[in-house]
Amino acid sequence: MAFALNPHDESAQQSAALLFFNTHYNGDPMALPSTDTSRLDNTLAVIRTLRDQGSVARIDLGALNGISSATVTSISAELLQQGLICERPPETPRPTGRGRPKTLIELDPNAACVVCIKLSINEIQLVVGDFSGQVRHSEHHTVPTLTLSADDLEALLEEKISAVCAQQLKGFQRLAGICLAVQGVVSSQSGSIIWSPALSFRNAPISARLAERFHCSVLLENDANCIASVLAAQPAYADCPNLVVIMLGYGIGMSVLINGVPYLGATGSAAEFGHSKYQPDGALCACGRRGCIEAYASDYALYREAVRHLALFNSDTAYPSEQQMQALTQMALQGDPLAQGIYAKAGRALGHGIANVLALFNPDLVLITGSGVRGFEAMQAAMHSAIDEALVTELIGTTRIESCAWDRDMTCMGGIALALHATDAQTLLDSQTAREA
Repeated sequence: MAFALNPHDESAQQSAALLFFNTHYNGDPMALPSTDTSRLDNTLAVIRTLRDQGSVARIDLGALNGISSATVTSISAELLQQGLICERPPETPRPTGRGRPKTLIELDPNAACVVCIKLSINEIQLVVGDFSGQVRHSEHHTVPTLTLSADDLEALLEEKISAVCAQQLKGFQRLAGICLAVQGVVSSQSGSIIWSPALSFRNAPISARLAERFHCSVLLENDANCIASVLAAQPAYADCPNLVVIMLGYGIGMSVLINGVPYLGATGSAAEFGHSKYQPDGALCACGRRGCIEAYASDYALYREAVRHLALFNSDTAYPSEQQMQALTQMALQGDPLAQGIYAKAGRALGHGIANVLALFNPDLVLITGSGVRGFEAMQAAMHSAIDEALVTELIGTTRIESCAWDRDMTCMGGIALALHATDAQTLLDSQTAREA
């Protein structure tokens, strides 16, 4: 079955898998499906624990998930038969010589795979992730994205995904899903790109055509939500269920997790922090409106302001390179007063926006990351000053505001994780159906 689905709502595929599980495990294949989801839930919990933890002994799986040993044994036997897990050799015998060493089980990485496509300005990155969540292949393509029509983009994605599938997926049992991670505003529910700075068109449905072409689930996700999913899973932030992740870069994105669940809004385009207003009738934003926070604190805004005052290479101020941004940042960090003023102005805009976030959501943590975090040191004094000016102390509360180094691009890693999580139930259904065929 192929779906264009919301990565944060597994109900469609879990319902299908639940019907299958109930008719096979309730004893009477003709019985009406039970509303008890415990069997499917426990099976998915085992799969996801193995993905998070790696190799784990059966007895430890039970303790980690609150499942009885008998249930874990039964589930692992089924998953072994379906080819979704495999056994590792027993651990080294215990020094005392007493007791049998534990046999570890782990996900079979070749049981399924997903493809994540990151779409950004003039570049497309394709990454293949295996069933254990690890990257198995990555490639970049320079593409003039702003010249593409919606049909051109669909045709290009079909071409690139087909090539990756032909060249890289031969060892996998199935393609479980595709995730398209996009800069800008997307609707996960409808599978449509609403607006992206990488594209010249708007309101284009895209997921359904790809799902039909590749016969698998297709997720459309904002890149900031992909990044937030990776960060939220890190142990360092385990005590922050109410988490706000702000991504600085060419544009500015945000993801809001409330009690660990992403807040998407009515159409999936919530938390567009970069396009909330800082100054009415202010600087021009890439979205076409004026006064957005992005128009002051994004890479293109910083460089646009810089070329007005500094002797900088300015052949393409709308799309500054990483080298250009690094050079500008170094000028500010090394004490150039004009560069420092530009980053202070950006910091004030960022701070006022964060103040609104604190007042509205009262998060445990605001985490600032993305390639633009290179300039955070030059922004943060003005940012904190703006927050203090905007809010009474009680509204700032105990919320922490921290930066997270951008030493690797977490977008595709998040896309892989979201796609696997959303398609695990369908993978279970497909593997069981294949075994019984």
